Amino acid sequence: MQSRREFLVAGLLAGAAVALGPALSMADAGPAFSAGAGRADVVFDASLFPLDGFAGERDPLAVRVLLLDGGAARLAIAVVDLTSISDAVIARFKAILGEVAGVEAGNAIVCASHTFSAPHVFAPGQAPGGSDTASNDAALQAFDAAVHTAATQAASVLQPATLGFGQGISRVNVNRDVETPSGWWLGANDAGYSDPTLGVLRIDRLDGRPLAILMNFAVQSSIMDGSERAEGGRLITADLAGAAARHVEAHFGADTVALFLVGAAGDQAPYLQASRHVVAEDGSVGRSDIHEAGFTLVDLLGERLGGEAVRVAGGIEAGPVPALEIRRESIEVAAQVFSPRNAPKGPVTSFDYEPGGTVEVPIVLMRLGDVVLVGVQPELSASIGARIRESSPFALTLVATMVDGAAKYMPDAQGYDRFTYEARSAPFAKGAAEAAASGIIEHINRMKEAGN
Repeated sequence: MQSRREFLVAGLLAGAAVALGPALSMADAGPAFSAGAGRADVVFDASLFPLDGFAGERDPLAVRVLLLDGGAARLAIAVVDLTSISDAVIARFKAILGEVAGVEAGNAIVCASHTFSAPHVFAPGQAPGGSDTASNDAALQAFDAAVHTAATQAASVLQPATLGFGQGISRVNVNRDVETPSGWWLGANDAGYSDPTLGVLRIDRLDGRPLAILMNFAVQSSIMDGSERAEGGRLITADLAGAAARHVEAHFGADTVALFLVGAAGDQAPYLQASRHVVAEDGSVGRSDIHEAGFTLVDLLGERLGGEAVRVAGGIEAGPVPALEIRRESIEVAAQVFSPRNAPKGPVTSFDYEPGGTVEVPIVLMRLGDVVLVGVQPELSASIGARIRESSPFALTLVATMVDGAAKYMPDAQGYDRFTYEARSAPFAKGAAEAAASGIIEHINRMKEAGN
């Protein structure tokens, strides 16, 4: 029997092979640019616990929705505090955005914040065998309600707006691939490549007050991944992404919504984690857990990441948005055979990768004036995200993963040579990330040339 995680991953891998439709574009937004933002907590009835292995909740999961209207069409960015989101659930959320906020499915992106401390939810009839379907359906309805509420709020405050952008630096992330005598495994590698770049968008009302702050940073929200209370049982938390967003919202006030888009974080972990990986001399692996004390790390690192976003946002001067556009493309890359049942369980010094033909990787490009947001399903390595950003002709390029689905890891070539956890867990072959980056850069250049 498949576990819930195996069932979810298998579905996500299948969805990654489906190419999205033709490009969608909109006319010049000009002075008609409007925006609206909303936030809603996901409310679980106490009777649902224990829920998917969680004994309770430490801080609420949330849904945040940003609407962008250029006059000709309306776009939406929805960020949902889940580890990943299946195609069927994404379609469900987009239907709500369409009903409540008038956003066509092709003009909306749904992004998981990628907190590792959230229950998995499945569309009706798609939960793996042995699941508590009643609890799953109730949890899904709680997310539905939060999407509906956040979208309703965003639509209700839709108003003329301006936009500005900036970049900052944060050191709350670290490369998580560590060399051990038994091979490469998970941990914290200070000498490894890490991308400290924080991209920030600020969307203002015409009176200059911020309506929304969008953050893009390469880190997994996994401070509490695998951590349990001293008495046993895990607690739900929005983790680092949620803590950073709440810090920004607390600074600017209740009528500002902060959205976190996870960047190229396939090999990027929080600098400190509550349950850290340990490799013994014989090569066996385990974890060391500090239990509830880990939530101090959530608050501390969230404050540091959110504080840098606040600092950057404070220096941004927002202005008109001369162009608003969304395009959907796909890029063909090499694949390899991967089964969730064969997920890595420790370091190795050799591994036989099995070629798996080719696969189409969906790409979303969203242009906001001189800013472009690149959205992909796979979890890219940080070096690949940095390459895309540095090769882009736009003044600011945001690279987001876990966008409109998930497709596991797409590591850089070095990861395959080192037999890392990510490379052995990837449905993509060595060289796929570099090929995808080249294709994405080509599409970005075409978008820039077409829009001037």
